Amino acid sequence: MAQTEMLEFGVEQGQMLQVLMRHCQSMKRQETRLRVATAVLLATFFATLVWLQFHHQNTTEAFSVAHQEASKTEESPLGHSVHLEPARQTDACSEQQSIEWVDVDDGYDSQNFKLENQTVLHIFTKGLYLINLRMSYRIAYGQCKPSTDHLTLVVIVTQQHSNYEREREIISAKESMICRDYWLQSITLNRAIMLEAGTSLRVRINQESCKFVNWVKNSHLDVSFFNRSFTT
Repeated sequence: MAQTEMLEFGVEQGQMLQVLMRHCQSMKRQETRLRVATAVLLATFFATLVWLQFHHQNTTEAFSVAHQEASKTEESPLGHSVHLEPARQTDACSEQQSIEWVDVDDGYDSQNFKLENQTVLHIFTKGLYLINLRMSYRIAYGQCKPSTDHLTLVVIVTQQHSNYEREREIISAKESMICRDYWLQSITLNRAIMLEAGTSLRVRINQESCKFVNWVKNSHLDVSFFNRSFTT
């Protein structure tokens, strides 16, 4: 009886061992498949990254080339233009002082512009113009009176034409500037406007601000002609 029980116990132990071995083999196969699947996923991921980088590089290069070609072929909306800078002021300032200009690009005698007496810019072609004006001011040491706290800056751009009874204001600005040694300030004006052929432009400033204009740099007058019309 004891031998029979021992024999049955041995058979059961053997069966349990076979089950355990099969389970271990199954786990190893699953682990192998998991490793293979993980390796495939990683390879796919890295391949996708490489493709995206290559595609992005090609797209960027293609866009850059297309942009360069478009820049070469597309006509700029701005045609003839003139760039003026203030001439150094030597005379005493008068009320509503007209700014004297010099042309730094030698373009005022083109088919669209002519500078007369350094103060009047003649427009020869009817059309849409962009006016860009910057007046820069600087207070030197000792220019401010002890009783003066603020100064008034006035800038006016006007147009004159034979169809007008009097000079017309195009754009203007009036600002206050602190009166302090070495103080810097500027006024910038911009406007797009239709001008008739034969129009004359002038820039005027008030007498109080005349001696503070920075005649050397940072002041300019740009007038540009649009070479094609725009519709809204």
